[in-house]
Amino acid sequence: MYREEIAEAKDVDLILDFKLDIIFSSSEAASMERADMEKTVNYCEEEIRENIDKYRILYEDETIVAAYFVDDYSDGKIIDLIYVMPDKRRLGIGDYILSNIINNNYQPLYAWIYNENEIANHLFKSKNFIIEEENEYKSLLKNVNEKEENKCIKIKMFEREVEELSKKYGVEYKLECKNK
Repeated sequence: MYREEIAEAKDVDLILDFKLDIIFSSSEAASMERADMEKTVNYCEEEIRENIDKYRILYEDETIVAAYFVDDYSDGKIIDLIYVMPDKRRLGIGDYILSNIINNNYQPLYAWIYNENEIANHLFKSKNFIIEEENEYKSLLKNVNEKEENKCIKIKMFEREVEELSKKYGVEYKLECKNK
């Protein structure tokens, strides 16, 4: 089906094009001054270069069909980018990516979506994202990501933190978790 690869330095320009396509296609960009546009381009390029190993590129055979980026944010993760190539849109690729992100994370998920991007808004809302915050151009959407298996993952993460702290401070601990 799809092959996912970690982005590399050679992919910076491609990912920058994806990100800028989303930003400059918005009505917010229409009101930007040239200097603000240049700042946006420079900020995006710098952010991509700093986080290139967190970007993922999706291939179908040898053809790039999409890219995405998930990063730490607040009490969870933020989906900073899901970009599907224009000729591959409406084929379920965005749904495939978003479903995998949800299934492979145990924390709340966030995403800033342009209000006029009806396709993205429909996709995220179909995956139980709700509006957390809103402004004239964008909405911060949140999925609390409460799955039954997440409880066990959170307990295991807590156990790992307690174990690391006990080693650090030379304290013995015993942690028991019993199902009700």
